[in-house]
Amino acid sequence: MKIEIRPPKNPEEFRYIEQIQRDAWGAPDIDITPTHVCVATFLASRCVYLAFHNDKPIGFVWGLLGVKDGEIILHSHQLGVLREYQNKNVGFLLKLKQREYALSRGIKLIRWTFDPLQSKNAYFNFNKLGVICREYMINLYGEIRDELNRGLPSDRFYVEWYIDTPRVSSRIKGEKPPTLEKLPRNIPTVNSVEKTNGLLRTTQIEKDLQDEFLLVEVPRNYIEMKKASPSLVLEWRLKLREIFTEYLSRKYTVVDVIMNEEKTRIFYVLSSMKLKEILTENWWEIIQ
Repeated sequence: MKIEIRPPKNPEEFRYIEQIQRDAWGAPDIDITPTHVCVATFLASRCVYLAFHNDKPIGFVWGLLGVKDGEIILHSHQLGVLREYQNKNVGFLLKLKQREYALSRGIKLIRWTFDPLQSKNAYFNFNKLGVICREYMINLYGEIRDELNRGLPSDRFYVEWYIDTPRVSSRIKGEKPPTLEKLPRNIPTVNSVEKTNGLLRTTQIEKDLQDEFLLVEVPRNYIEMKKASPSLVLEWRLKLREIFTEYLSRKYTVVDVIMNEEKTRIFYVLSSMKLKEILTENWWEIIQ
């Protein structure tokens, strides 16, 4: 499938971004970023892109310039893809275009937020792109009224994508961590889990672990779980809040996502490694 990615050329093309938001997230009009905001962003930074397939707009990404520690960074606020085109590499191509934009302007860091309960996004962000996370933000946006978020506090990871590092380069080329069974040694898991009526629940949390590497298991089926048991999803939100606020405050970094061989279980990997090590070395080679 041939995808063209370029900036919108006119008001009609900017307006496609509203339509994609409605389709991708089931967002009500009040929560949709309006055309004029995307136009203003483009005027300020030129960092607004649409993805086209056979001249049909199918996805978008846009971001804002910001400052961290005196350096210009890019905050990537939204990326959306029409449902019929999801899981077809469109989001990956949009992020690569954003990386190209940043590198051409001497920007080395791109940041964005995402819901740590959404394991598909987690796999994409950590495994395919190579982000890391050192900040957990509680109820960042308040109430979000789209299908994915309605009824939950909007807790988010605020990830860092150090786009000009060996870590990111290797992930973009397809290098990934091993599966759970192929790790060089066992890594302690922070939370114990059990299944009830086919749905995963955390039963116990260990807050005092001090190993260099830790695992946190999360549900694989967030969307199905939300439909079947909204109260259980809320329980997961609060448990993960408890885990990540504790361990990130102790200078752990979320460095990856791994799965078991059958792809039925998914875990975040936390590490107490220094930032320079994380960005230049494969963590699974260090633990051998």
